[in-house]
Amino acid sequence: MDKGIVASVTSLVQVASIVIGVVISVLSFDATRQREALARQVEAAGPFLQLRQNRYNEALHAAAILANPGSHSSEELEAAKKRFRELYVAELSMVEAPEVEAKMVALANEIDPEVTNFTVAQAAAYQLAHALRDSFVVDWKINR
Repeated sequence: MDKGIVASVTSLVQVASIVIGVVISVLSFDATRQREALARQVEAAGPFLQLRQNRYNEALHAAAILANPGSHSSEELEAAKKRFRELYVAELSMVEAPEVEAKMVALANEIDPEVTNFTVAQAAAYQLAHALRDSFVVDWKINR
């Protein structure tokens, strides 16, 4: 083979190796950057997700009492009904996912249809809670 062709092929292989190395480095850097961004997003959403989990647990506790009235005292039932209403009107509405909201409405209609009849102040609190939730979802890029 001609020395000029060998030199050209060698140079081409070297350039290709450098280009491939740069491409791999850029792709690796981008993947690392994306993983770090996702980790920051999850970390930022942590307080919201913890609050959501806490309110879900409270809602579940109140629902368990209200769904089994024969097993509880009238004081327990009143306390659970009060807490369910507080969660329904504002606190849970601020963090709940839409599918949870639909199930809360369905449960409210079964155990205490009065809960869904809001006063003007309750309606305002409900709307505020949903606006806050929507803000969290957008700002912290939370999957509902």
